[in-house]
Amino acid sequence: MKLTVEETLREYESALATQSWDAAEEFFHDNATVVFVEGTYFGKKQVGLAIHKTFSMIKDENFVISGLHWTMKRDNFASCTFQFEWSGTINRKRFTNLGRGTLVWIHEDGRWQIVNEHFGSMPK
Repeated sequence: MKLTVEETLREYESALATQSWDAAEEFFHDNATVVFVEGTYFGKKQVGLAIHKTFSMIKDENFVISGLHWTMKRDNFASCTFQFEWSGTINRKRFTNLGRGTLVWIHEDGRWQIVNEHFGSMPK
């Protein structure tokens, strides 16, 4: 059964909640680019190392997407923007952060995968 891009996004959220690269890896294209505050990562290997490092530092993480807006949806391409609320514990300190994100998806080989992910802070 072919999942819609919306269903795939919800599964991706669930995978992120596990804080496991093994669970999140399938959602990224081999040529994915990810832009975080601390750096930009090219290709699935770099993306995996960055996400694994992030997951290993953060405990009790919670990531919730809201305000989802699909800028474009086609049979094999989709793009969305959203707000997020992130919370987690790093070195026994609790942090909460509001931000915004962009995901660009392609449908290839029967599944939706992320080719670009960008998370950043909210405008001031």
